[in-house]
Amino acid sequence: MAAKLVAAGSENLRPLLILYNVSKKKNFGELIRTAAAFGACEVVVVGMHRLMTHGAHGADKALRFTQAPTLDSAIAYAREEHGAHICGIEIIEGAQPVSDAPFRGRTAFMVGNEGQGMPECQMRACDHFVYIAQYSAATASLNINCAAAIVLEHYARWARLGEAPRDGYKYVTHAVAPSSLPRSGMGVHQMRRLSADRAGGAAASDGSSTE
Repeated sequence: MAAKLVAAGSENLRPLLILYNVSKKKNFGELIRTAAAFGACEVVVVGMHRLMTHGAHGADKALRFTQAPTLDSAIAYAREEHGAHICGIEIIEGAQPVSDAPFRGRTAFMVGNEGQGMPECQMRACDHFVYIAQYSAATASLNINCAAAIVLEHYARWARLGEAPRDGYKYVTHAVAPSSLPRSGMGVHQMRRLSADRAGGAAASDGSSTE
């Protein structure tokens, strides 16, 4: 399925984050917090059957999660269910500076592993890459959560997502989580069926038919 072209400023541009091969528990939770802060509509977790939220500081309660058994199924889900382009955050030949906002529509972002970066299978899954320019030789690269935060902020501004309300020195948070697919380690296909069942139940309740 081809990725959908959506005008900037649309709610349908909210990004996804695909988490694959992230080694450190703290980074995993912090990436969830970052995704929530910058308006992600969903986090797709590859391979794990238990969600690690250490470092998320409760932000996981404001996100939808989908568990995918393999990287291929996660990519297919992002493309087929969300019409998303897959963008890798990696310093690689051919990557474009994120400051140029080279985005093409709704995007699912992926970061590499903390030590080894992106394996070849992950790189092959990406439609394009962005990188963050650095202005000194002090460090070879940024922490994956820091990199994700910078990229997602650029994307949120490009997509013209509405800024959250502020109160004093912080942003207003909401304790009630959105309706979410179960975080039980179920596969993507099972989750799709549950989603379809939910839609069918809603149609039945208003007297319409899904047949």
